[in-house]
Amino acid sequence: MRATPRAGALGRQPPVAMLRRTGAAFVVGAAVTVGSLLPSAPHLVVRSAQAHLVLETVVTAAAALAALLSYGRYQRGTAWRDLLLVHALALLSVAALVHITLAHVLDGTAGERAAAWAALLMRVGGAAALLGAALTAPTWRRPAAQPVADVGFVVAIIAVVTGLALVLAGRLPDIVRVSAALESSGAPGLSAPPAALVAQVVTLGCFAAAGAAFALRASRADDAMLSWFAAAAVLGAWARLSYLVYPSLYSDWFYAGDLLRLGCYVLLVVGAVVEIRTYWHVSTGIAVEAERRRLARDLHDGVVQELGWIRTQATREGGDRRIAGAADRALFEARRAIAALVSPAEGPLAAQVGQAAEEAADAVGVRVRLELGADDGADPGDDEQQLAGRREALVRIVREAVLNAGKHSGASEPVVVQLGPGRLSVTDRGCGFDPDGHNGTGFGLIAMADRAEAVGATLTVRSVRGSGTTVEVSW
Repeated sequence: MRATPRAGALGRQPPVAMLRRTGAAFVVGAAVTVGSLLPSAPHLVVRSAQAHLVLETVVTAAAALAALLSYGRYQRGTAWRDLLLVHALALLSVAALVHITLAHVLDGTAGERAAAWAALLMRVGGAAALLGAALTAPTWRRPAAQPVADVGFVVAIIAVVTGLALVLAGRLPDIVRVSAALESSGAPGLSAPPAALVAQVVTLGCFAAAGAAFALRASRADDAMLSWFAAAAVLGAWARLSYLVYPSLYSDWFYAGDLLRLGCYVLLVVGAVVEIRTYWHVSTGIAVEAERRRLARDLHDGVVQELGWIRTQATREGGDRRIAGAADRALFEARRAIAALVSPAEGPLAAQVGQAAEEAADAVGVRVRLELGADDGADPGDDEQQLAGRREALVRIVREAVLNAGKHSGASEPVVVQLGPGRLSVTDRGCGFDPDGHNGTGFGLIAMADRAEAVGATLTVRSVRGSGTTVEVSW
């Protein structure tokens, strides 16, 4: 089974946060719908054929775009629920298109009836497919995507529904009758035939159930796209309730339900775009991880092997001990780099500092005592990149300080590593040195000072001959 990038890669959201969009959509839909039904409230009722044309065009484009973007998700995971989702969006898109074009292609009342009934049936089918997508288990998968068969299935449904509507156009009743008077068409009322009312109720129920199922699944799976689709389905359900009493889908009147339907499709597009953004984010992370592992292999098979050979030659009789020491340090750094590439540093700063100190102590044969608090290395105003940089600098400074203590202090007591709020120190009880007479010639001290300065920290070295040395970093 192939891996599918998920939204959690952008940071897992609490279940309550995933449900918040659905709750907000419910409140907005309820307010608009109930407000439009109250006699005392100002109603959004406008007679405009142009507004309806714009609405249907936008809805067609939005649903088609959401279907196209969702098909990419289906191709990556081949889950049946994702395919049902694509089919649902395709049917809803075509329903709006049929409603625009068919009535203009066919002259007369029969053509208008055929267009209205074909669009209504496709919307029922789209809503049913949406509910099926919400309820289908994610583990149900196809061996592979079949684009030709998938598109052909939708085309066949559209052809059958449109054909039946055309054949039966002469016997089909008008879905709704409206007049040009605001007093009659602007007032709520169940004026559609029973079959049309039943279809609207079924569509409403499918949207409402799909919204609840999508919301529940989104909160459990941390799926941002499904959370947006849940909110869209809830708005769609409220729009269908409005269409029961204000049948603007089949007239030139523009009602509150039209705004809710437009909002539904906008949220569908937003959810599909979020899915694409998540996919590219995760895909980039996968590519970066693969490159890190390739670099780690190259370092291990190349640099580390050559350094090992240099060290072996330098430690033989007559070899240069300074070269051997340099090779040891280079090997330590190379292996540390390989470990960081294969498994990037994560977890508490105390754990990272402790691991670096113990590795350095083992490399030079000294003991180390750890006194590590819970400070995370953060400074007010730090972003994620600055925090990561400071942590890396602190870990490297600790390692260099412990290595220096083991090589130069001659101390018999353990090297003490302390981590506290805004402070990190490495102390030995060795021979010490005169910092004023050091003249900055020690590259290790220079490197530590540079690392600290680069991340907004300060390095202080306190040492007295015969009394040991303390290297302290504060931020």
